[in-house]
Parts: sequence; C-alpha cells; structure tokens
Amino acid sequence: MNRLYGETLRKQIWEEFPEYKGSVLVPKLPEELQTQRNKSGEAQVTEFVKKPIKIDADKMILIAINGLKQGLLDKIYPEVKLSLSFLCCFRSNDLNPNFIRSNNVVPKYGETHSMIEQFPGTFYMLPSKQKEGNEYKEFCNVTIVSQEHYPLIQKAIIFLLDYNNAKLQCYSGLSQYKKRTPCGAQTKDCQWSGRIYQEMVTHVGFKNAILNWNGWEEKQKICETFGRRFVACCIHKEIIRFDDDLNVGCLAADLCLGHVIGSTATRPYLRYDVRPTQISQVLLKQVNDPIMIAQGKEITTGIYLQQT
Repeated sequence: MNRLYGETLRKQIWEEFPEYKGSVLVPKLPEELQTQRNKSGEAQVTEFVKKPIKIDADKMILIAINGLKQGLLDKIYPEVKLSLSFLCCFRSNDLNPNFIRSNNVVPKYGETHSMIEQFPGTFYMLPSKQKEGNEYKEFCNVTIVSQEHYPLIQKAIIFLLDYNNAKLQCYSGLSQYKKRTPCGAQTKDCQWSGRIYQEMVTHVGFKNAILNWNGWEEKQKICETFGRRFVACCIHKEIIRFDDDLNVGCLAADLCLGHVIGSTATRPYLRYDVRPTQISQVLLKQVNDPIMIAQGKEITTGIYLQQT
C-alpha cells in the first residue's frame, strides 16, 4: 500500500502535473496506515536484531575488493556498483549518472563526488536522496578498506560516475555475463533477471562470508542495500577507531549513513553481527570545522579519516 501511494500514485501525479510536486494537495498514505506500516517495520527490525545474520566482516571486505577489481577490469557496471556498496556507504543511485535527482542534479566526479586529498580514504558526496522543499547537502564519508586500497576506491567511484561507462549497452542474457561481456548501468528498459543477479553474487562470492543466515537466507537479497547496511555495521563496530567525540550512541553510523543525528532511521541498518578487525594507523573523526574542497565550497558535516 505504501508503494502504491508513494511510488505509483504520487509519482504519476507529479509526472502528469509537475506544478503540484511538493503540494499538500497530492494524496499521502493515510495516517492510520502509516502507523501500521511503522509498527510492522519496527517489529521486523527487532526480529533481525534478535536473530542477526552473522558475517565474517574481514572476509566480506576482501571478497568485495576482489569483485571490484574484476568488475573494473571487465567493465561490468552492476558488478562494480554492488562490490563498492560493501566498501563505502552508498545508496543504489548515489553514483549513477543515469539517475537525475528531483532537483535536476546529475552526479559527476569533481562536482557531486570526489576524494578529499588532504584526508586519504575520505570522500565527499551529494546523496541521491533529494526531495522537494528539502536541501540535502554534500557531506564527508569514508571507506572501510585499509590504506593500500584507497586508489582502488577512487578508481571505482570515477568509473561509476563516468557517463560513458553507465551508457554502455546493458544486456539481460545470462550467457553474456558468463562471457564477462562489458555491461552498462541497468535502466527501466534493461533490468537484470534474478538468474543473472544470482550468478553475479555467486561469481563474486559474497555468500561465502556469511557465517550464519539465522533463517533469513530466503528473505534477504545480496544487493546494494545489504552492502550499505554492512558498511554501517562495520563503522558502528569501530572498524576504524573513533575519535572521542564519536564514541557515543549510534553517532558514527548516523553520519556514515547521512542521517539526521539520533534518527530512528539508523536502527534498521544495524542488524548484522559483524566483528571486523580494526584498521591500524587511522582515526575516524567527525567534521566539526568546515573542510574546504574547492574555492568557495566547503563541507560542514559527516566523518573523515585522519592518519595517525
């Protein structure tokens, strides 16, 4: 019902009558149904917390690094995108130049995303989540790989933001993937079938890092959202040592996810049992003083890495 209101009815009205976008006249999910939805969501998250999926975090990171290298080598956009989601906390469309935000911004390296040279392993990003009437600004974020892999992360971000790579022909045939044929970003007209997607998950080996599904194997899909949750859990479990001002509540996870501090939206992400080995010689810090990224452009929120 929520999808019918949000993704179908309201979206169709906005497309047909763009002047009403953001208007209170556009129908929303009734409050009673919103309450039911929220209660249902909370109950499901509680079940995940009681019976978490147990993941070998160190192994998962190595698998994702290898998947990233192979995906870049063969120019398979969906594989690069999925692998990177286990190493950096991105939403599915954050790096997709085919996805035009509601404010008409198109992601581009050096404009909406870029590595921050003065803080290796740190990047700034403009989230794909943009809503009428709300301004979601750029914020600093970090990767959870060790320092020798920072150039690989930069290469992957540049690859995904390259319009030419995203616009490569997208195929939907399993045999083409098995042949490692280069593939662009998926679109409305070209969506990978479940067979191809599962072949990719098997090829990269993500499930090899799952120690215990705890009964969720049939209900949980390995996807970018799974990867985003995994990164948030690793950050929360201090894969990078916290500076003193981050050592409270879910603050580091809030900032990593780009959520409002103290947001209830963070809890659903912290559902996996991960115990990563802490990365040495680096400290996770909160952005308190503005970080200049260009002439007249600065970042005032998020997290960044400081070499120790």
